[in-house]
Amino acid sequence: MKPSIRRLIILSIATLPLLASAGERAPEAAAAEGIPEVLTLSWCLERARQANPALEQDAASAAAAKERIAPAGALDDPRFSYEASNIPTGDFDFASTPLSGNQLGFKQKFPFPGVLGNREAAARAAAKAADWQLEDRQLRIAAAVERAWAELGFAHRALAITDRNIDLLRQLTRIAETKYSVGRGLQQDVLRAQVELTRLLNERLSRVASVERAEASLAALLDLPPETRLPDTTDLADDAPLPTLTELVERLEERSPLLKRLRERIEEADRLERVARLEGYPDFDLGVGYRIRRSVPGDPVDGDDFVSAGITIRLPIDRRKWQARVAERQALARRARADYRNAHAALLNSLRSRFASLRQADSEVDLVGDGLIPQARQSLESTRSGYEVDKVDFLDLIDSQVSLLEAELRLERAWADRRAAFSAVEAAVGETLR
Repeated sequence: MKPSIRRLIILSIATLPLLASAGERAPEAAAAEGIPEVLTLSWCLERARQANPALEQDAASAAAAKERIAPAGALDDPRFSYEASNIPTGDFDFASTPLSGNQLGFKQKFPFPGVLGNREAAARAAAKAADWQLEDRQLRIAAAVERAWAELGFAHRALAITDRNIDLLRQLTRIAETKYSVGRGLQQDVLRAQVELTRLLNERLSRVASVERAEASLAALLDLPPETRLPDTTDLADDAPLPTLTELVERLEERSPLLKRLRERIEEADRLERVARLEGYPDFDLGVGYRIRRSVPGDPVDGDDFVSAGITIRLPIDRRKWQARVAERQALARRARADYRNAHAALLNSLRSRFASLRQADSEVDLVGDGLIPQARQSLESTRSGYEVDKVDFLDLIDSQVSLLEAELRLERAWADRRAAFSAVEAAVGETLR
């Protein structure tokens, strides 16, 4: 055997320990987090609902928004006052004059009618918007989890397919070497087999790196430690029927939590505009007072206590200030409506795009799974049998083996893409369709 062939064989053998170590798992970190031996999508979704930090943020925001409703519709706290009234500076004696006394006061501010009701309604709309924001986030996180889970599943299967093809190519290499050793084969057949085997070994390194990247992406969504190693997933196949685009658009209009959130933001903006208008009218303070007195000589009422009541009215004379506040709220209300229209258009565009990707992946699954893979396997078996009896060229045998590898990878890629597209459609529509 020529030196060039021997070098290729030595390189392939030397690479095997590195590949084996690259594919080793670290199950202890996974076991510490209660990760199942086979990673199911349902486990990942439940883990994300409990641990994803983005969901925690939105849940906290929704809880805080609910707590703002009651204060928004409540009156300002009343004010209590005390005053030592009309004390002579000569002797600082409360009993030296009938005007002296201890004055107690109580005052309450009342806004113009309608202000508190609209403030409370605005806060309630904001709380509902926060709830829809949480639901929208849940759907988007679920879609991201399924996409990352499917990507991890594809990475594992691509690695397994590559390993199977490495084993198959080693068998073909041994056949080529045997035929060459007895004078029935060509040296270039052995060389081509070794080149192809080295290419697959190098590709396996890329597959291992893809598994690690997919693990990192899914672990981040599940709030798992960075050193966590995830096991293989369950089957990626999902034959849920595809709804029609018309049905999806109808569901989007009715169910999308994003659109519902923006509609609540419009309601909030309208209510705050009314608040700004009403705040431009007078509000008033009601107050009562009680003066505790002592009986002193010359007091015409013989030391009786005094009671008083009064009203203070705010006069909004600077109308430009209040008109500017109303104009600001009107602009914010227009922006809220524009946000809704923009999000509606973007959702429709995203839905159509994702649905097109879903149909493409679905067609790819049917084409590759039912047609291309069976044909590629049959072609490989036929070509291999023909090569063993010297009726088929070795290059044709290698091409058949490569065609089967590519077909198997295409099928797994199509299943992963179908899941990613389906989950994205569900996130856009606002409900689970499977």
